Amino acid sequence: MNTRFLSIILYLLSFTIAEAQPWKKDIEKSIESLNKAMVLQDRQLLEKLTADELSYGHSTGLVENRKEFVNNVMSGPVKFVSINDSAQNMNRSGNIAIVRQFSFIKGTRNGEALDIKIGILMIWEKQGSLWKLLARQGFKI
Repeated sequence: MNTRFLSIILYLLSFTIAEAQPWKKDIEKSIESLNKAMVLQDRQLLEKLTADELSYGHSTGLVENRKEFVNNVMSGPVKFVSINDSAQNMNRSGNIAIVRQFSFIKGTRNGEALDIKIGILMIWEKQGSLWKLLARQGFKI
């Protein structure tokens, strides 16, 4: 009896773990695509990956809405060369996912070299079949 019960529990646990992974992979892909869009200055992809209600907070304290964020990526003082993430931690509640991570950013600001490491908190919302960035806050570490 105990062996049968344990087998059922293990089966259900493995099913739960298998079901939990696809959303994480989808968000990881969305984050990678967002980073790529920032480096390539791809307006269409930036708009696809961000919610209309976006609140984008920088580690400097500047907070932008979606239009400001996209416009600054396209023609602002910062040009991204690379964005690499580490120590990613994700949690989900319904159609909302919370991501914490560290980002290593290389680029230029007003033509001068930029090389920073920041912490980032992001909130992604599932809208239809896509995960869209709803809020982001960078912080100095």
